[in-house]
Amino acid sequence: MSGNELGARIGALREARGMTGEELGAALGLSRSQISKIEHGTRRLDVSEVAMIADALEVSLAEVLGVERSGSLALAARVMAAPQADETLPSRRRMRQLLEAEANLASAVGLPESRPTASGRDVLARTRDLGIPSSHAPWRDGEDLADLVRQGIGLGRAPISDVADLAEQHFGLDVLAWPTGKAVSGLCAHGQGVAMMLISTSFPRGHQRFTAAHELAHHLLRDPREVVVDSDLYDGSSPTEKRANAFAAALLMPVDGLRDVTAGRLVDEAVLVELMRHFGVSFSALLYRLASRSIGLMTARLRDTWLQEPVSSVLRAANDAAPEELTIPDESRRIPPRLWRAAQAGYQNGRVGIGTLAALADEDAEQLFVRLAANGVRPPTPTDDLHDL
Repeated sequence: MSGNELGARIGALREARGMTGEELGAALGLSRSQISKIEHGTRRLDVSEVAMIADALEVSLAEVLGVERSGSLALAARVMAAPQADETLPSRRRMRQLLEAEANLASAVGLPESRPTASGRDVLARTRDLGIPSSHAPWRDGEDLADLVRQGIGLGRAPISDVADLAEQHFGLDVLAWPTGKAVSGLCAHGQGVAMMLISTSFPRGHQRFTAAHELAHHLLRDPREVVVDSDLYDGSSPTEKRANAFAAALLMPVDGLRDVTAGRLVDEAVLVELMRHFGVSFSALLYRLASRSIGLMTARLRDTWLQEPVSSVLRAANDAAPEELTIPDESRRIPPRLWRAAQAGYQNGRVGIGTLAALADEDAEQLFVRLAANGVRPPTPTDDLHDL
């Protein structure tokens, strides 16, 4: 696309948004005259600037560039079009960045689709053969699916060390973990040839792991919604959410594993904290699992009594050495390795610009350039066509 065409599209999108040139310039840190030059095609733009303009106009990069949407780009548009509260925008915008970067990588370096392993495909086939989800109770569907996953990929009764790695390795989901606030626990976006989940790290680790398992359930259960935004993770108002919660609980806390750890002991503060650490779960998720009908290690009345106790008090009573690990958000950042590896390789061979990496990392392009260079990751040196004259 020529500079004139790109500028004209930006001007039309700005006007459609009801923004003045001055307002767009303020959002980008540019003057009104610079915006005018962009829209008249007399100021060139690099990829990172086009991405910034798309953000400021709250449209997809595809709409700015006027390109045909791939599956990822179409899904990115639907993520932003989902009728959600404004508080969910940080999570949806971050997901859009990843989907658009994936589309760019697919075009630039031929990024192959992420596919399930043979074990993952077998689990998916068995899920369909058994008719899950079924007309049974939602909690039963969720637990049955968790059993299939554990058996199918050989987990047995052991705790899962990394839910994100499991989802990526066996089921072909790209997992983004990012501190996007507490308005959204997780987001699942899946469509033809693309599947991605976002986990907000603005919650403690146990909450994050449950979220990851919950979003995985939406994908495995073939949720017909292309975009699922989970603001209230423990919302049990619909069968779909009940299934996802039951799956997450059973996947993270298998029956035999819980009974192995408790070993017939009275469930007191020390046992509860030991279970939280062993399975990497939150206090509330553990209590609901222990009181569930398939576990029966605690009555509903006792569960409700424990729920009245602040988790900090329980940790203190158990003499836990590092309570902050279980109660304070880590705000960690995880970019899907498949995308990051492809982006770096494309950057080093000159097929991908720094703007794509900046979108993946949600980082200023110039600062990222410096950081990558310090680690030996650089684009190819331009050829000097005059060296032999």
